[in-house]
Amino acid sequence: MTGCVVLTGAAGKLGRSLRPALAVVCREVRVIDQAPISAEHNNEKAFQLDLNDGSGLAAAMSGADAVVHFAGYPREADWATLLAANVAGVASLWEAARSAGVGRVIYASSNHAVGMYPRTESLDENALPNPDSRYGVTKVFMEAVASLYAAKHGVRGFGIRIGHCAPEPSDARMLAHWIHPEDLSALVQVGLEADYQNEIVYGASANSRSWWVNTRAHALGYRPRHSADGWTQALTGKVSDNPVAEHFQGGSFAAAEFACKLPTM
Repeated sequence: MTGCVVLTGAAGKLGRSLRPALAVVCREVRVIDQAPISAEHNNEKAFQLDLNDGSGLAAAMSGADAVVHFAGYPREADWATLLAANVAGVASLWEAARSAGVGRVIYASSNHAVGMYPRTESLDENALPNPDSRYGVTKVFMEAVASLYAAKHGVRGFGIRIGHCAPEPSDARMLAHWIHPEDLSALVQVGLEADYQNEIVYGASANSRSWWVNTRAHALGYRPRHSADGWTQALTGKVSDNPVAEHFQGGSFAAAEFACKLPTM
């Protein structure tokens, strides 16, 4: 059983989906959100705070073994919004983790960190960042911060480039990058238990149409139980009418504000 784990963004969609599984595998779960939040399991302690609240964050981190970081602004926005939530908050979090002696941070990166790759290209954990949006840039920043703190301070980093997490896929793009909430929980548990220094893995179920080669995740113990393949017939034709969105892995995020010519294939 894992010891004490801090879960940020615990009132959000993905944070809520992780809480039941963490409550089973952890001795104590400290749930953090800037929105009102309360304990829902016997081994939870709730903290309502902003990640830029240094003293509050230090108290929540004290004695923790690991952080599962799922807080942040979850979509495209202006720079001011994203810098406050996804850059300043990330810097505060990693520094607080280092100061508290936290051993590892498992964090929600995003497919949008690599969303400007074409769908014809297969990516593994060594793929260079290629963000499709300002939001994607903030996820690249978080991956870089994790790398720095792993290399210089020994805080292990486990970044999950999450696709679309939902109980089932709802369009053709999700046939490639969908992940079931149970598989996401399983991948977080890999991050809590496996032996690594700094890793990037992909948050996808066992989808045969995936753009991603998830070799490292499988080597570390990830065994997805779900697949989008059962929805192939129903969803294959469910595509957007935007050729830019259909060309890039990032979909509508890549298409937004796109002012260049599509590359010829």
